[in-house]
Amino acid sequence: MATSIEERLQRVEDVEAIRQLKAFYAKCADSKYTDNHRRKPQAEIDAITRRQVDTVFTADAIWDGGPQFGEITGRDAIYDHLRQGRWSFSMHYFLNPHIELAGNKAHATWMLWQPCTFEEGNRAMLMSATTEDDYVRTPSGWLLQRYRFILKFLTPFDQPWSETREAAHTG
Repeated sequence: MATSIEERLQRVEDVEAIRQLKAFYAKCADSKYTDNHRRKPQAEIDAITRRQVDTVFTADAIWDGGPQFGEITGRDAIYDHLRQGRWSFSMHYFLNPHIELAGNKAHATWMLWQPCTFEEGNRAMLMSATTEDDYVRTPSGWLLQRYRFILKFLTPFDQPWSETREAAHTG
């Protein structure tokens, strides 16, 4: 446990840096869409995604979207995956972070609430999940080494999530 003022300050700075990194991830994810819920031109999406991936992930990072979205390893593969989303709108709300620091490593659990729209069929959806993230301190700051997504539900906006928990797979 941090005892000196310097150690306590470092802890606060580390936690805030991790929060800011997660917020940047979400900002980039949501910046791929126009205000009228359309995908931006692919060249803009590619530029946003490249900055997102290069700023947030380690070179050997793992992006684990679970059985719904697959597991991808390495920045280039993560970039290829994130630039091809199936959405025409999203707003990522990462909430209630629980961040545990251990020297140059950290683990965080986040709750995700995400209103979104599937591009195909223009279907408004609600998604709820948690993420389990592993971070490492690098010479350039904290980076995400492993992102693990655990879906709680993904359901059409007009249906109870208690009835349709994985609408992405039900048509």
